[in-house]
Amino acid sequence: MAAALRWEIHKAGNLWYWIATVLFDLIGMFNGWSQYVDYRKDFQAQGVTWAAVWGQAILLPSMVFMPVLVAAFAAQIESNEHVGRNWQRLNASGTASTAIIGKMLHGLLASLLTVAMFEAEFMVVGKVILGFSLRDVGPFLLRGIPMTLALWAIMTLTQSISAKFESFAGTMSVVLVLTLLGCVFTLIIPPLTLVYPFSLVTGASAARDLGNVASLGSIMAATLMAAFWVIVGGLMFRRLTRKAV
Repeated sequence: MAAALRWEIHKAGNLWYWIATVLFDLIGMFNGWSQYVDYRKDFQAQGVTWAAVWGQAILLPSMVFMPVLVAAFAAQIESNEHVGRNWQRLNASGTASTAIIGKMLHGLLASLLTVAMFEAEFMVVGKVILGFSLRDVGPFLLRGIPMTLALWAIMTLTQSISAKFESFAGTMSVVLVLTLLGCVFTLIIPPLTLVYPFSLVTGASAARDLGNVASLGSIMAATLMAAFWVIVGGLMFRRLTRKAV
């Protein structure tokens, strides 16, 4: 499994993904910074600091940028497995299960780094640019746990979709429809953000429910739901790769 993970890391090599992640996160950070600066007096009167930036900084990335980018990251890697009938060879050699575990662990690592990059930019904006105290940043860092698992769920589901649709274009067509549906749920039926996997990053971040951003119950609920979708995605991935050619 360790060798499979190393191989996935070696062959991924998607520098574009990390550059795009930083740039699109910056769009969210600008929105959060602008929100705070425009209403600084009101926020200061209420004693609101990090939450004022977080709400706007994470909303657009969690609704659109993160789901689409992580899906594209996974789809690009998985589409290559259908070149040369790799899945058929892995199934024939009995190593498909090991490859799947390696791919899922790679998805977890990429998801963790994606959230870590966002959190790092968030802390730079809050502490370095706006001068907030780091004593109050804890709940927002803790939100990184369910957010990481939510991104991992999207990656795993994308891997399973790719096993079925094979091409990058086919996989991303499905993912874009699912992501747009998640945006609809986020804007019109916010409670569904914690149920539907392609809007779960928004629910996990509490972007639409800032009053509960520090709620351990809310964090735990998002974490469990994300873990559920990771398991579902993993089972789908295994089942569909058995039929892949």
